[in-house]
Parts: sequence; C-alpha cells; structure tokens
Amino acid sequence: MKSYFDSSVLVGSVLARHPHHKICTALLEQIPDKISCAHALAETFVTLTATYKVPNDLAARQALALREAVRIESLTLGDYETAMTEARQRGVMGGGLYDLLHAVFARRHGAKRIFTLNVTDFRHVAPELEIAIF
Repeated sequence: MKSYFDSSVLVGSVLARHPHHKICTALLEQIPDKISCAHALAETFVTLTATYKVPNDLAARQALALREAVRIESLTLGDYETAMTEARQRGVMGGGLYDLLHAVFARRHGAKRIFTLNVTDFRHVAPELEIAIF
C-alpha cells in the first residue's frame, strides 16, 4: 500500500532528540512504498530551524537527505487549484490549506494512508484516507 509521509514524521526521523525519533525512523525503514512532496521537505527545514534551532546548513542537509528514504516529487499547479477548490467545499481556512495540499498530493499519487504526528490536522482534509500515526 502506498503511503504518504507528512513533514511531522520526516522531522521526527531526522532529529535524534525528537520524542518520536525511533518510531519515525522505523516507519521510514519498514514501509516499502513511500512518497512525499517537496513542500514537506521545506516544512521539515522550517521546523528544524525554527522550532528545534538546528543550524540551517545542517537542517538543509538533513531535509534533503530524506530523498534517499522517500520518493519526493513536486506539487503541481493543478494540486494548488484542487486544494483551493476543496478548501471552499470543506470550509478549510488559513494554514489548513497546507494540510489539504499534502492530502491532494497523496491522493493524486494513489496513497491510501498518510503517516503524520498531527492526526487531527488531516481528518478534515482527507477523510477517505487512513490517517496513521504509528
């Protein structure tokens, strides 16, 4: 089953001091068909530098190294159009659009589940997908 990896799990996998590091790392090693979007790498970098105060050169290396563990592809203009259309339909506002972009990307690539540490963020934007934490 194809699985989408949200940035919350990506951060947990690269940051040794993260409270869920071992579980996130194990998920990346055990799940065979993994995908994420380039935007998730940017979110990983932002979280590492802003929240965890990782120096930006190290954060960039850690985020980009994830390309070896997860297939990474870019969002398309169509993904943005779909997300903004769905946002109107689902009543999504503000930063919820970013979670919706992840869900749109995951669906377009045939993912059946999203691995995230932010389960509630995705239940509203991807009710038809399995939202898995571990």
